[in-house]
Amino acid sequence: METQILLWCVITPAILSLAFVIGAWAFQRSKLTVGQERVPAILAVIGWSSAVAACMLARQDLDWSALEAWQIVLVPIIVSSLLVTACSSFATDPSIATRNHSAGWWLIAGLGSIATAMWTMPTGDGWTDMLPLHRPWMASVAGATLVNVWSLDRMRRSGAAPWVLWVALAGLVAPTLLAASAYGGLAEWMVSALVATLVVAIAATWLPKLHLGRLFPAVLLLAASTTATGRFYTYEEHPAWLYGLILLLPTCVSIPDVWLSKRPTFMRVSIAVTVAAILLGVIGWFLLGDTMFGEPTEDW
Repeated sequence: METQILLWCVITPAILSLAFVIGAWAFQRSKLTVGQERVPAILAVIGWSSAVAACMLARQDLDWSALEAWQIVLVPIIVSSLLVTACSSFATDPSIATRNHSAGWWLIAGLGSIATAMWTMPTGDGWTDMLPLHRPWMASVAGATLVNVWSLDRMRRSGAAPWVLWVALAGLVAPTLLAASAYGGLAEWMVSALVATLVVAIAATWLPKLHLGRLFPAVLLLAASTTATGRFYTYEEHPAWLYGLILLLPTCVSIPDVWLSKRPTFMRVSIAVTVAAILLGVIGWFLLGDTMFGEPTEDW
């Protein structure tokens, strides 16, 4: 079992995402002049999507006639992420102010967030008693995604383009912790997403001209969707503020950067890492503290 998890949740996502990153690098070094800014980022989205999809296909016994919401939500995430990344206003120099974003870019991002929020909600007879939670959670997923996208896009355009994907990665860790406390299959899938995002984030830092950091909307969509899924599958009654913190963690990490945008990169990164570590520590303590440090249950 451990070997299968290592193979499909770690090794395979790493290989697939790395292969597409290499393809993006090769395209950028080619003599082609069309799509030099957009194509590498699009390849990164395709590679990331392939990595997380491969894990699901390998680890889940998929009955195509009875797929669960968290298994099919990857469809709107992939489609909207590709459209957002390919949008011409996204493929502009990060120094251009946010006000120059076209309405089309935000329209695609908004529709993608709404579609992801709707597809995330579990359906069927077994979820009838949870229907009253659907509307507020749909609003939470869509709203949090848009706020996070706006926050990280602001960071990207203020000089954080090479490392903004690391902030999105931190936002993916929190729902992974929630999934680990609720549903093993979902947690395995999130591990593959973490690995794929990590590979692209490293490449984005070392190869800034590839603009691979534009993958961040896809990561944010998946993080918000998984937070909602973890809420519906958990048996624990976590406080509302904890879910709010998980949903908005990327924005929380980006807030101090508003006043640090003119400071050296080392200072900005150090503050972001510190804030992310503190927030993830708080989230991990409330989600997994009892399991890891609680007293063992008695054997009957």
